[in-house]
Amino acid sequence: MTTTTGRTRVAVLAVTTVAALTLSACAGGSDSSASGSDSSALTVWLWPNAIGETVQEQVESDFSSHDIEISTIGDNFKQKLVTTFSAKSGIPSVTGIKGEDMPYFLQEDSLFTDLNTLGIDDILSQLPDWKLAEATTADGKLIGLPMDIGPSALYYRTDVLEEAGLPTDPAEVAAETSTWDDYLAFGEKLKKATGASLTVSLAQIFSSAVAQSDGGFVDEDDTFTGDSDAVRAAWDTAVKAQQLGLNAGLTDGSTDWASAVNSGSLPTLLGAAWYQGDLKNAAPDTSGLWKVTSMPGGPANSGGSFLTIPAGTTDTDTAIAFIREVLSAQNQATTYSEVGNFPSSTDALSESALTTGDDFFGGQVTADVFKTAIENMPTKYTSPYDSEVSAPYYTELTNIESQGKDPVQAWNDAVAAAKQALESSK
Repeated sequence: MTTTTGRTRVAVLAVTTVAALTLSACAGGSDSSASGSDSSALTVWLWPNAIGETVQEQVESDFSSHDIEISTIGDNFKQKLVTTFSAKSGIPSVTGIKGEDMPYFLQEDSLFTDLNTLGIDDILSQLPDWKLAEATTADGKLIGLPMDIGPSALYYRTDVLEEAGLPTDPAEVAAETSTWDDYLAFGEKLKKATGASLTVSLAQIFSSAVAQSDGGFVDEDDTFTGDSDAVRAAWDTAVKAQQLGLNAGLTDGSTDWASAVNSGSLPTLLGAAWYQGDLKNAAPDTSGLWKVTSMPGGPANSGGSFLTIPAGTTDTDTAIAFIREVLSAQNQATTYSEVGNFPSSTDALSESALTTGDDFFGGQVTADVFKTAIENMPTKYTSPYDSEVSAPYYTELTNIESQGKDPVQAWNDAVAAAKQALESSK
């Protein structure tokens, strides 16, 4: 997630069959009473760190005449929404939807207001087409506006790379790691010189490489694509990292991960813009030693989230006004500075929070790396079945990592299990 969406750690999110059936049954229509709010009230659901604390305080003040109530909901935000929509009671006026959950809710688009009907052309002009596509139905209905995105990059410690005799300038590192094969060769040099690992886990490489293609594990026709060339290439890259001894085999964000990051035994990391917050929190004593450069293999997005207006909301004028304020350039920049969520608005990219050097990264303006990634991001289709269908690949990569399972057998087992998961999910 971004700080909001699960990060690069692999999490399989699924709604139970009963809940899904119940939600589908209520999707045929919702009335104004379902929202549980009158024309003067504005109820908003978000998760922790969806927006910056300063932003929340500001919008609460600005919308105080509408009896605004912003609820911060932890745990399984998606399941809370599913349960509430199914009950047709207590539905908020505005709700966030995490990026990985949007494919599911696109199937239930009648539960949401078509934002295209609310006069938002000026907002749309500031948002990336590839991210808007993730919240657009096949017939053109737009159910969500992105409030943050997750362009990814390669993070590295300059002191460890210098010790290994490797370049430390971002442009030079990018040139030496431009492809996945280059990246692994870079890792071999790093390992030989310092003993350090190149990557956290096989899952991190696999997920990053898959994110660089325009598809995933299931296509628009619900056809299985988990054995495509793109998925297989991502798998082979991850397996090669293991075979070369470049993989740390750690859980991203764990205590062991933090220890490796601090000690320098894990000096290179793949992560989205919000990963900056992870590093700063986990390794404050390494401030000034880090730099950021472009991802091996091309740009990729990891995370990002949306704001939506449920169909039962009667005062859509106030609801869209709230969304406008949250998505303003200044507020998105403030959220970025406070919690690390990268702005979706191009206007926000010129705010000082994104043009000022960061001391933790040796004074580098890290946002410049992410801006370049956004400009070249692929438009990617993500199926509502992707999380269930992709899960076997991560299970089998862990089996290779921790049990030494034969990679060929692991691939065959992953594909077979993924096909079965798709059939069971339909």
